[in-house]
Amino acid sequence: MVRRPPLQAVLWDIDGTLLDSEPWHQRATIAVCRRHGHEMTEEDYAGSLGIAFPEFYRQITAVRPMALSFREWADAITDLYLERIDEVEVREGAIALVEGFAARGLKQACVSNSGRRVVEANLDRMGVPHFDFAISRDDVANGKPHPEPYLRAAERLGVAPEACAVIEDSPTGVRSAMAAGMLTIAWPQHPHVVFEAVDHWVEDPASLDWDALCGLDRAAQAFSMKK
Repeated sequence: MVRRPPLQAVLWDIDGTLLDSEPWHQRATIAVCRRHGHEMTEEDYAGSLGIAFPEFYRQITAVRPMALSFREWADAITDLYLERIDEVEVREGAIALVEGFAARGLKQACVSNSGRRVVEANLDRMGVPHFDFAISRDDVANGKPHPEPYLRAAERLGVAPEACAVIEDSPTGVRSAMAAGMLTIAWPQHPHVVFEAVDHWVEDPASLDWDALCGLDRAAQAFSMKK
């Protein structure tokens, strides 16, 4: 087992983790594909969860080419998603966790495989002040499952990767965080989702002993011994 230093930061995925936004991304993606002759099913879309848009576009156009370029396709999906952004709900328990981490003095940032327009709209929808910044797919050369997005976030925060915890809902995001050497917590919305490897699989991240992970229990013991 890796011996980790006390946590200093929590890095959040957004879609499916902080926000229950995946159904809206699904509807927008299927609608755009069907408009352009690609009869995508819900099962087809389910296989894309956590995959960066460029890779997903390559996969579907390899089967059935579309007249739209990748940028036209992605912009059309984003436009449809943003039309319904006011209907996207924050995931139950997410804001309480964010506020609890802020109270502990942990740094927080978001790391998403979505483009910048979606990330900014999602942040506005949440209205949470505790994130230092958000990394979008447009900010890195390699999206998840490559470790670059999470390593970039740790570098910007000035925190060593091993002192960061990541909360993710998808196997793709978990692979990215694990490859970055971070404490990785899978918080899937669907219990059937399979993860190759993860430090913690939880139904509720609040069930973890965050005080211990942050070293607060040891600090309290040391203070007690000095008194």
